[in-house]
Amino acid sequence: MGCISKLTLFVLNFAIFVAGVAVVALASMVIHKDNTYGALLGEGTFTLPVIILIAGLTIVVIGFLGCCGAMKESSCMLKTYACIVIVMLLAELALGIVVLVYPAAAENTIKKGMVKVFEKYGRDDATNVTIDAIQHDLHCCGVENYTDWQNYPYGETGNVSRGCCREDDGNDQCFLDKNQLSADMAKKEIYIKGCFAALKSEFMGETVALGVVLFIMAIVQVLAATCACRLAKNTGSSHYA
Repeated sequence: MGCISKLTLFVLNFAIFVAGVAVVALASMVIHKDNTYGALLGEGTFTLPVIILIAGLTIVVIGFLGCCGAMKESSCMLKTYACIVIVMLLAELALGIVVLVYPAAAENTIKKGMVKVFEKYGRDDATNVTIDAIQHDLHCCGVENYTDWQNYPYGETGNVSRGCCREDDGNDQCFLDKNQLSADMAKKEIYIKGCFAALKSEFMGETVALGVVLFIMAIVQVLAATCACRLAKNTGSSHYA
């Protein structure tokens, strides 16, 4: 029975190690996009990928240590390992519950940060270039839609930013007097979709992949903790025998 638990624990921890590597890779991809669109998201908005990256690195280390603990069959090490896995599992569940229960709050925080950035348009050349490039890349205009520019200082004259212009338009003045037009009229020359929806869509694939990996890893962690406790019990019993 001990050999089976030892082998099972080793295999499970190897799976945790691989899952941890996958989490690190996926989180790194999200962080890369976060850096790409960092100016649009605003300071301190997207810290979740960083937290997941740190968690992934921690999981990699724990998976490695779990493999070592299974090979050495140390009762103390196995119990400590099981406690750490359980604590991490509870933390993952708490994080998942927060994300599921308060998605609207998270989205509002992101939107507020984006609005603050858009309000700076026209005051700084570097900000202008960045926002224009991001809108052009995501094919979007404003936070919710192109009419948002009515609420920004730059758009008080009726204009949207240059980045809202469609790539194939070829009109240097396509951004002038557009934020009060109807959608049917405006979309002939500019993008009308909001950047929040475009950005959300951009991150959706990585977010779903992270969720799937974390769900699978949670199941593996439960099995690993159970197996570690059983092996620790068998190891402790054998020492007293």
